[in-house]
Amino acid sequence: MSRPPPPSTPADHGGVIGKRAERASWLARLNAWRKHSPLNPYWIENRWLRRAGEQLSQHASGWMLDIGVAEKPYGELFAPHVERYIGLEYPPVADNLNPDIWDRLPTIVHIVQVFGDARRLPFGDGTFDTVASFEVLEHIDSPEQVMSEMARVTKPGGRVLLTVPFAAPHHQMPFDHWRFTRPGLEGLLARHGLEVERLESRGNFASTTGATVSHFLLRTFGTAHFHHDGSASLSRWRAPLVLPFIALVQLVAAALERVTHDDAFPLGWIVVARKKR
Repeated sequence: MSRPPPPSTPADHGGVIGKRAERASWLARLNAWRKHSPLNPYWIENRWLRRAGEQLSQHASGWMLDIGVAEKPYGELFAPHVERYIGLEYPPVADNLNPDIWDRLPTIVHIVQVFGDARRLPFGDGTFDTVASFEVLEHIDSPEQVMSEMARVTKPGGRVLLTVPFAAPHHQMPFDHWRFTRPGLEGLLARHGLEVERLESRGNFASTTGATVSHFLLRTFGTAHFHHDGSASLSRWRAPLVLPFIALVQLVAAALERVTHDDAFPLGWIVVARKKR
């Protein structure tokens, strides 16, 4: 049963409070625009992750399980290609990132359908045509066990879709355990009966350099305080001075990544693997 709508307030009917709400809405729209621009210190990573989602969605079909669904950032990309999209989230991680999540369960049911542990997936063998995991495998202390479970619940001939980081600061602490190389991923997949169809770098040396310098500027000069999970809050006073430099760095890096091809130090990897029949 969904919650009833909240009672109306003066803000719903104009007046001074309504003007404040309108001003807040304008600021919210401005901040939303900033988050999608080079003024966002994570613009380079987000841009490459979006590209990865667009590419991986072309390989999805049938019933799909998204392990570590979070806010389902790529759901609309996969929706046209799958019959059913099931999002799974791990309760300790969800609570660590959003302690108020348990008060909002009725509003997120369309995102998270199952709370469970990727090391013991609550599904039968061969349940899904597609199993996906976006920037999650590094947060699990036993990737071998998780990959075994992903392979188990994938139908023979079905696909496992992954993005994992290679160059990334500590994040979502204390759930940050691994970084992956190309040979490491190939071996991990092969040991669990998964054949690599596609394994590509996400970005290149220029991308990673731009992202790293942006993180340095943010965390050294533009941060008000750090959170328990390793994330940082922007300083209200210093951020406006630092963000233009961050934007410039990222724009230069975006230009350089178009004309350079050294992927020895990428942001991460994009993987498409098929379960052997």
